[in-house]
Amino acid sequence: MIVFVLLQSVQPLLALMLAGMVYLAVIEVRPRQDMTLQSKVWWVMLVLLFNVVGLIALRIYTFVLDRRARA
Repeated sequence: MIVFVLLQSVQPLLALMLAGMVYLAVIEVRPRQDMTLQSKVWWVMLVLLFNVVGLIALRIYTFVLDRRARA
């Protein structure tokens, strides 16, 4: 999203890929019982703003939460 704002144009393929990443983030956080609604929305917005970096950060965060839950 930040790239779209800076360039002031949106390529259809990039917009579709961004929508896919946001969809993956929603799927990732929706079933989590150990996260509040506010943190779920925060993570989805982070993915919306930072695209791939935000999605990778979300995956790392959920991995750490899963490891802590198992320990």
